[in-house]
Amino acid sequence: MENTDAFIIMYATFLFSTVVVLSLLSVAGIDIYVALFAVEFFVASELTSPFRPTESQRVTLIGIILLTIFAGIAIERILEILR
Repeated sequence: MENTDAFIIMYATFLFSTVVVLSLLSVAGIDIYVALFAVEFFVASELTSPFRPTESQRVTLIGIILLTIFAGIAIERILEILR
């Protein structure tokens, strides 16, 4: 099995597990889902690396986008606490 296939299977498993668990816990905030999806992306990509150069560039681009979204959510939560 190639690293790409392993990454997709692992990430899909993480996503499915997260949705099931958070649904059972009745979590309604989309920000929790997005933050956990971003963290799971980084975990799955680290566990299945190294990728080929073209795949690595795509993973890096997606990682930067997810990290930016995650940082925005974290900053929003911190500001909410400080108010």
